[in-house]
Amino acid sequence: MKPQDTKAIQALTEQLKSMPWLMVAAVMTSSCFGLVAALLGGFLSPTPLRHRLRLDAGTPIPAWAWVAALVGCFTLGQAMESVAVLTGAWDYTASLKGLQVTSQGPFATFAVLLFFGTLVAGTAEELFFRGYVQTRLVERWGRAAGIAGSATLFGILHLDPIHSPVALVMGLLLGWLAERTGSLRLPIFVHVFNNLTSFLLSRYAPSTTELPASIHVTLLAVCSLAFVGTVTALRWMDARPPEPVLAGP
Repeated sequence: MKPQDTKAIQALTEQLKSMPWLMVAAVMTSSCFGLVAALLGGFLSPTPLRHRLRLDAGTPIPAWAWVAALVGCFTLGQAMESVAVLTGAWDYTASLKGLQVTSQGPFATFAVLLFFGTLVAGTAEELFFRGYVQTRLVERWGRAAGIAGSATLFGILHLDPIHSPVALVMGLLLGWLAERTGSLRLPIFVHVFNNLTSFLLSRYAPSTTELPASIHVTLLAVCSLAFVGTVTALRWMDARPPEPVLAGP
């Protein structure tokens, strides 16, 4: 990236400090658009909406798996963030810096950002990318290609040189969870609470760039091990289909 591009990102983040509603408006617009697109596509499909968007219960999920999936998603995100900081790539992200700056703005703005950036965005993005897009791609190309295709689109539409690769990798995990359980319930839960944790840390914890390199090296090592451990555990999760409900006599 050219030096003038870095200066443009710095100028944008400075502008967001005085007008944080710009980022809030962008999050609101993208979240609502994704929700409308998913629901519209689901309604137009001949398949019932709940089944088309994978809102059925799917396979039974043990209680520990909800926690493990959330930990796996968050540790994966933190590991990639630490890599971006350690390599200097963090300097080239506009959207992640913008979200950090906006999170530190007035509480009313933060509350709106929190609602649309967690509950609405997490639900809408899963309904569209994992529910609508991935379901269709899996039907055409198979599971691996369907997950990869949906995750790639998910990453591209974040429109940021750093945020997009992070979103792509997160999309692979969320897509795998959707296929593993046959439902969007676990991916939506993970996405919403991962975003919630990230926003809260952005507001109340030290900025990621303020942490020394040694801390990021430690975070990278610990989070990588935690992610591998949780994914390994989830692979052993009982994935048997639910028992059929027998009709009465």
